[in-house]
Amino acid sequence: MSSGASMFKGAPSKPLLKQIYRLNLISGASTKAYKLDSSKYKTVELMLALKSVYGPAAGLKKFWRENLPALKFHNEDVNFVVTRVRPNSDSHQDICAIPNKIIVHDASGNKSEIDCKGKHASNILRKLVQLTNAEKVADSEIPRLEFPSQH
Repeated sequence: MSSGASMFKGAPSKPLLKQIYRLNLISGASTKAYKLDSSKYKTVELMLALKSVYGPAAGLKKFWRENLPALKFHNEDVNFVVTRVRPNSDSHQDICAIPNKIIVHDASGNKSEIDCKGKHASNILRKLVQLTNAEKVADSEIPRLEFPSQH
């Protein structure tokens, strides 16, 4: 496998194989596939800087790229929103003031927040799972496309 775009490291170079690879990323690995109770949770909102040049925001950006597609795939009745915030200026102080967080909106209108500054993507996922009591999707229930055999 050759390297594809930076977002899809390790992706095959042939278009069909690359599509299969990407679709399998979306359906998620068993470590990233969780089901939220859509009767309790209506919206999961990510707030992060428009330009992720701020080190402590790296975990949330990675979560957005690597975990959010699988969460969206397995939670079609939950609205996932990404809000990109532009700082007032390019000053370090303004960039640091941007909230890097996840806001979970429940069915009764209450909001819970996860502060994501300086946290690794896997830690952010763990905190979201704990907050929402999300259940792991069984590996047998995760659809995967097989790569065609090479002759």
